[in-house]
Amino acid sequence: MPTIIALDVSLSMSRPIPNQTTGTGGPGGSGSENVLTYHQLAIQGVNYILDYLSKHARLEFVSLIIYSSLYEVLVDFTRDYDTIRQALHKIEHYDKTSLENVLVAVNNAFKTHWGSQNYCQIIFITDCGVGMGPSSLKNTIINIQTYKAACVAAAAAATAAAADGSSKVATIGSAGSGAVVPQPSENQWVGFSYPSKLSFMCLGSLATDSAFRCGTKLYQQLLDVSGQKGQLFIPRMKMKHESSESAGDEASPNVGDDGEDGLRQLTRASSLEAFETMCDTNYRQFEATLRCGGYFRLEDPITVWPAPLPYTARDLLGAETTKLMSRRLEVCGFLRMADIGSPMSVSRHLVLPRSITTSSSGGGASEQTEGGKGATANGGLKNGHGHSSAEERLEADIKAFYAKSDAGEHHAHDDHHGLDGADVNKESVCVLLHGALKVENMAALVLLGDSWYGFIYSYADGKKKWNLMLNVLPPGNDVVPWLGDLRYLGTLEDAFPGENPSFPIKADKRSYSQTIVVWIRQASLQSDIQKVLRHAKKLPEKTQHFYKELNRIRRAALSLGFVELLEGLANIFEREISTLPLSASPDCSMQLTHAAMELRKTNNRDLKSIIHALPTQYNQLG
Repeated sequence: MPTIIALDVSLSMSRPIPNQTTGTGGPGGSGSENVLTYHQLAIQGVNYILDYLSKHARLEFVSLIIYSSLYEVLVDFTRDYDTIRQALHKIEHYDKTSLENVLVAVNNAFKTHWGSQNYCQIIFITDCGVGMGPSSLKNTIINIQTYKAACVAAAAAATAAAADGSSKVATIGSAGSGAVVPQPSENQWVGFSYPSKLSFMCLGSLATDSAFRCGTKLYQQLLDVSGQKGQLFIPRMKMKHESSESAGDEASPNVGDDGEDGLRQLTRASSLEAFETMCDTNYRQFEATLRCGGYFRLEDPITVWPAPLPYTARDLLGAETTKLMSRRLEVCGFLRMADIGSPMSVSRHLVLPRSITTSSSGGGASEQTEGGKGATANGGLKNGHGHSSAEERLEADIKAFYAKSDAGEHHAHDDHHGLDGADVNKESVCVLLHGALKVENMAALVLLGDSWYGFIYSYADGKKKWNLMLNVLPPGNDVVPWLGDLRYLGTLEDAFPGENPSFPIKADKRSYSQTIVVWIRQASLQSDIQKVLRHAKKLPEKTQHFYKELNRIRRAALSLGFVELLEGLANIFEREISTLPLSASPDCSMQLTHAAMELRKTNNRDLKSIIHALPTQYNQLG
């Protein structure tokens, strides 16, 4: 889940924060050279985001963009956060704010690196300047409203034309079907073309800054009009009685006519609190439990990264249903990687083991120090789940027996000592599952929710670091056609005598041809065309081979709807006629002219039709 940080470097960001306290407890310090500016608060906010990601999401790719009327990509997507910290010291201020230009730049930059299917976190840090002139935020909102209105009008016209009848539909389509759907210009932003969340970190005071109040309203209107998922994060200003409780007598120098306004101004603490709220909201870890089998110890607290998004499906009537992944992932069984193949997936995530002691609060630690009785009441401190006390006591005694050293360490038979031994061993279901899947080259079928499945398998990246990967399938029981209904998968013991239980099920006779045409890459199409041209230059000896390859390419182009290729081949043949050498056979030019004419005929657009060679005195077909 990449992150783009866009930092406003317009001249307004270089302003000092008004009404800064000058006491020892104030954020600005005692000298005029230590006056805090909006830009300095923004830099501190960026550093806080990087520190938060370093601690909670070290695998995040982050890019830094600065903008005013123009924009500049200071740091491209990277996991080296120190590079971004160093780039923050080289930032200069420029002219006015133009938000639409940088929104278009962010949209293009992300699509270039990640495509249109990945999810992106976009964070703008600004003082909510709205700009001036044609590039102002108000004009941007008006342009989006005009575009949305044009789209609604076009949809209404298309619906009305469909209701009138097929004859009117043909008339409207011929009059100008290309102008029905409006297209935004290259420099116009109407929303991001990929799933994303847009967060605005608004640095200012709603209580005392009227321009900031107007700016926040326009920024919120931008999110509402565009339909972009996002949120405005505004620092919470402490009132006079709240500040006096926390600061005590330090607020006394500000008592006066504008003392209350001074307490409601932007401060370093309030801005960092807003950044903390944003990070907790956007980068919250997805913590779950992985259970494997019926044995109560074969479950572990895990972290799924990046956090899975809600899956929204739309039926034929247009009704939307949203499904959330369960916090309890259960392994249903195991399949070979060759049997699974490459099914369509919604997303992929890393499965990381999570230590229950680091994520729990201090109350859990206090229960561990109260003795064995308190630990048993907590019910399995390692996995964080309550289990049968008899089974836990039996396993604790067995572990303590085998862990007893030859030196004759004292062995206590209480539950607390047994759990301590389990913590020292640090067994992990994730480690056990990863090692087994890697050695056996298999994957685990996991139940993610009601009729929702996924696969967990061992995966190695380019650096040869092995990880446990979760491949999330679309919701449903029959989403992998060659496996059938996932609810009815059984073990080898369930197979009937003489039945072949392996996948995929092989048919006695193949229903498809072996000579298939694959044009996934440009080089494959070029090689097929060059093969036809080589046969054409050897006419009349290669007449049969020439028309065989020509008909093969023609059928593949018609099957794919690539009718433009037929016109292109005809043009290539006509050009080859003019470049033939004098030693070439006259039949060569005659056959190329005949093939070009046949390719342009509309009656040859049928897949069953075949282009035959032109009988001449040279090829002896007549």
